[in-house]
This record gives sequence, structure tokens and C-alpha cells, in this order.
Amino acid sequence: MKKTRIGIFGIGHNHAAAAIDTLCKTEGAEIAGLYEPSDETYARRVKENPGVYDDIPRFSLDELFAAGIEAAMVESSVPDLVATATICAGRGLHVHMDKPAGTDLDAYKKFLDIAKDKKLVFQTGYMYRYNAGIRYVLNKAQRGELGRIYNIAATMSTKHPEWFKRQLSGYGVKCPSTFIFGGHLIDLVMKLKGNPEELTAFNAVSGDGGIELTDTSVIVMSYPDGIATVKTSSVEVNGWGMREFTVYGEKGTVSVSPIECPMIVREAAAGEGNPWKDCHRTIDIPEEGRYDVMMREFIDMIQGAIPYDVDFEHEYNLQKYTLKACGYDVD
Repeated sequence: MKKTRIGIFGIGHNHAAAAIDTLCKTEGAEIAGLYEPSDETYARRVKENPGVYDDIPRFSLDELFAAGIEAAMVESSVPDLVATATICAGRGLHVHMDKPAGTDLDAYKKFLDIAKDKKLVFQTGYMYRYNAGIRYVLNKAQRGELGRIYNIAATMSTKHPEWFKRQLSGYGVKCPSTFIFGGHLIDLVMKLKGNPEELTAFNAVSGDGGIELTDTSVIVMSYPDGIATVKTSSVEVNGWGMREFTVYGEKGTVSVSPIECPMIVREAAAGEGNPWKDCHRTIDIPEEGRYDVMMREFIDMIQGAIPYDVDFEHEYNLQKYTLKACGYDVD
């Protein structure tokens, strides 16, 4: 089978090890090596993730570009993602870039324009796009089986340890919980409802652990025929188990909660059961690894096994509304 030769650019991202480990096991992928400019980051990540990087040579930037690669996996620390991806796209490399896409919309648009002009495959690391339960909901809605979509409720929370909250604080961004979590959910809402007419965010600082961090947010996205609520938080015990994506349509409701590990999908159709009683049924859908489908589709699109399908406008608008939800002026 043809192999797509890929370079890893940075390993500072918190999702780097799991995503790279998945890529190593993905049919059709061949990792040429990695570039990590920080010795401290390299040593720390190698120690934290035994075995993941053992067989991946560490190169200088020039050495990695000279290694015959045709794609880049950008897993640098969050503040460096867009700049690194822009360099890679300028070299004509297909790009998988983890998220979020920074606070500089102009810089992100510059990258997107380069990738679009060169017709490069661009994939962002929003892994819920590839979740089997989420795809079941999106496909059902997009086929019209739920009728008009009135309301959407989405939640992505957890109980972050102190070191993680201090890392979030170190990014120097407004509303870190929305910056890190919110894009995942705004992405899914916009795939079904498009750009909101209005977006309003309500943010709070819990003071949990004595850390002054904007760690909880409720975002209301308004549409002509309904609303979507997006909630993010870094201070909720068992937040993982309460993560949710629920779509309410005129013909039925479908919900994924928890979203993963375990993924549980429930649905109910209009006219079934009593309106004052729970009438849902659970749908049995096999759950794959968090990054399995994402990495497989990145390789397949590069190789032409699936159609080239990159919505650059959506990617831009997703980051625009994520930043708006964080409190940035993007209008």
C-alpha cells in the first residue's frame, strides 16, 4: 500500500502523544521524524508518554523539511500552532493542525488562504467531528429525519487539576475554558445551523483552587427558529461523564451523553410515547478510538481514497465565533 510520509512539527500540545500514537498505527501513514525546538518540552513529553516517541527520530527543522515529507502534523504548544502550520503550508505540505487556532484571526486567515490556494488537505484536531455518535446525530439531522432543528444543547466540562488550570492561565487568553473547549461544540452547532444571528456569552471565575481563571461559560447562539446553548467548565466533578451533544428537532430528539468512553446515544421520535414521560431508546453504535477515524481520513484524503472536502470558510467562521464567545472583538 502507498505510504504518506509525514513530519511531526512540535509535541508540546496536550493531545500530541495520543494523536501521534494513533497516526503511527494508521495504515498508509509513515512518520519520517519530528521537530521540537525546546529541549525541555521534548524531554518532558518523552518522559510523560513512555514508548510513544522511541522510534521517531528527532530532526532539526531543515532536516525534517528535507526528509521527503508530503504532510505535516502540527502538535506544537497552542500559541505556536498557526505560525507553524503556516510555514508548513508555505512548503506545500498537507496539514493536520491541533486546536484551537489562536487569537489572531488575520494570521489564521493567511494560513487558510495559503492552504486553499494550494489545494492542500487541511484538518483540524476537533476529534468530536469523527466521533461515531456525533456523526450519527449530524447525519440524521442533515438527512432531514429530525425535521427543522429548533434547539441544541452542548456541554464539554471536566475537573481540571491545578497544573492544567495554570497552563490554561499561561496562554494569556480571555476565557480559557471556552478557548480550549468551546470550539469543539460551536463547531458542531454551526455544522447544523450555520452562523448565529447573535452570540452572547456569560462567563464566571469560580476561584477554585485559589486560581483566578475564567473557568466556566455558557454561550447562547441565537437563530431565527431556536437557540443553541454551549456550556464549558474546568471545575465540574465528573464533567467528563456529563459531556453532551443533544439536537432537538420537530420530528425527534437525539443525544450523545457521555460523548466518549463510554459513548451513549439516545433518541426519541415525535408521536412515540407520552409527552410527560421519558420515551427514549438507546442506539447501539460501535465506538472507535478517539483519533482513529480522524487520522484515517487525513491519510485517505491525501491519497484520494475519499473526496477532497475542506470547508475553509467554516474553519474561519468557527474560530471567529469561538473568539467572540471568549470575549474578543471580531466584528
